[in-house]
Amino acid sequence: MSYQILLCSEKLSVMGEYIQHFFNAQCVACTDDLKDLLTTGDYRAVVIDCSSLAYSLMTCTSSGLALGKQLDLPVIVIADQCSLADKLEAYQNGCDDIIDLATNKDEACARITKSIFHRIANEQLNNRLELATETARNAMVDNSDLGANIQFLLAVHECDNLDQLGQQLFVTLERYGLKCSLQMRSSLGVKNMEAHGMSKDLESQLLYQLKNTDRYIDFGARTICNYDRVSLLIKNMPVDDAEKYGAIKDNTFHLLQGLNARIHSLEDRHTLIEERECLRKLSKDINTVMNCVKARYQDVMQSIMNEVDLSTSMLQDRVPHLALIESDEAFIDGVVERLIGTTNNVFSEGLKVDEIFMRLEMSLETSLHALDEHPELAGASKSPRPPSSSVDLF
Repeated sequence: MSYQILLCSEKLSVMGEYIQHFFNAQCVACTDDLKDLLTTGDYRAVVIDCSSLAYSLMTCTSSGLALGKQLDLPVIVIADQCSLADKLEAYQNGCDDIIDLATNKDEACARITKSIFHRIANEQLNNRLELATETARNAMVDNSDLGANIQFLLAVHECDNLDQLGQQLFVTLERYGLKCSLQMRSSLGVKNMEAHGMSKDLESQLLYQLKNTDRYIDFGARTICNYDRVSLLIKNMPVDDAEKYGAIKDNTFHLLQGLNARIHSLEDRHTLIEERECLRKLSKDINTVMNCVKARYQDVMQSIMNEVDLSTSMLQDRVPHLALIESDEAFIDGVVERLIGTTNNVFSEGLKVDEIFMRLEMSLETSLHALDEHPELAGASKSPRPPSSSVDLF
């Protein structure tokens, strides 16, 4: 495989003629003519043949070396004789190789080709390095986005209302430089807001009317994202950057998923709070009724006992004066004793009713305590941490 090279010499040497023939090289007489040719043609190397000149090596090649360094091309010099100092100076100024006339001609061509291969390999390596750098940068950006999203998903669980939820979302969206309008729909109401907390009527109407259409609605630099109870209008999508455009859609989708889940959670907590209040009222009403029943129950028991005692006393006082025979008196005494015993047994069974009332009261108190300790209701009194744009995960 031959490569196009440019040969510079006022008078070609035998080595120069062989190289020109081998590479079919274009030849110029002066280094001043190199610049126009190098900038217009696709040359892989510059060969300067100064073997027939009486000037020093650096005098002949200085402008060619400077041009080769500027255009990132290998410069090979053909010289008759040169000192070590000349070689060092030439190398320091960007010379790739110095070929003397005693070198085999095929070897000289091979060394020129090798210099070209080195330059091609360096270009490929630089391209791979740039690609690896870009890949690493994109990976860092993706990790940063992932960290911000996870931080948001952790933070929303400490939000107790829709206002706090919306502000937490806008803090996360700040890292993307987006201007947005947000709508959250729940049984607690419909909340429209922007980053400053207020809403715009026209945008709120658009979000509500388009909430049941497609997942993404694109029009110009604006995009509406819908997910169940949440709609987000992004006003400044980067339409000229396809990669960033897609990344914003992917990340906002996950953010809206977390926001929607928290809205459902807030609705459930609101339902639990209502149920707790109903249970408290029911418990209070039951306690009132139970206290009334217990008081009336005690009054009835006391009245029955008093009536039994009075009836027994009256019978015992009256029987001796009724001129009854002994068997009749024994019968009446037996009936009285049976009445007293039966009444005592009934009242003893009544004590179990008090135990049942006590167990019912304890069950109600346990239910209320368990409801107060529910994770959602237990955290309701905690003040949420202020929204933060810092990401501590990565």
